[in-house]
Amino acid sequence: MATANSLQMKFPQVNTHAISGVPDAGKIDLAVLTLNDLGVIRDCSRTCEQVFGYLPEELAGHHVSMLLPQLPDTELVQEGRINSRLAHLCHCAFSFQARRRDGRCFASELFINLLGSHNVVILVRSLEASILNGGTFATLPVR
Repeated sequence: MATANSLQMKFPQVNTHAISGVPDAGKIDLAVLTLNDLGVIRDCSRTCEQVFGYLPEELAGHHVSMLLPQLPDTELVQEGRINSRLAHLCHCAFSFQARRRDGRCFASELFINLLGSHNVVILVRSLEASILNGGTFATLPVR
C-alpha cells in the first residue's frame, strides 16, 4: 500500500523562480496526507513540517480538520467514492483554508484521491505566494 512517504517521492517539493520582492514566493510546498475514510490522519510526508509546522508523527491519529478547518463534518468518502462536492471543488482549484501549528491560516489548494478501499490521499499545496501577489481567498462550507 502506498503511504504519504512513498507518494512524496512522486510529488517532491518543487522550487520555481522566485518572485521579486516576496520571500519564498516561488517556492511551492506540497504536503501529502494519507487518511482513513473518516478523515483521521494515518501518515504524512515530511513536507508537512514545512507547510504546517507539525512533525509527521505528531499528526498521526488526528482528524484532518486540525489542518483543514473546513473539513470537520465532511464525509470524504461516499458510497465508495470521493465526496462529489469535495472532488468538484478540488478540480476547480477552490482555495481551502489551512491552519499552521501557530494558528496562522493560509490559502491552499487540495488534490484528493481514493487509495484502496479505506484510504484517502490529500495533497495540500500552499497558495500563500499567489495570495501575496493579488490572488483571492474564498471560503465556502464543504459538506
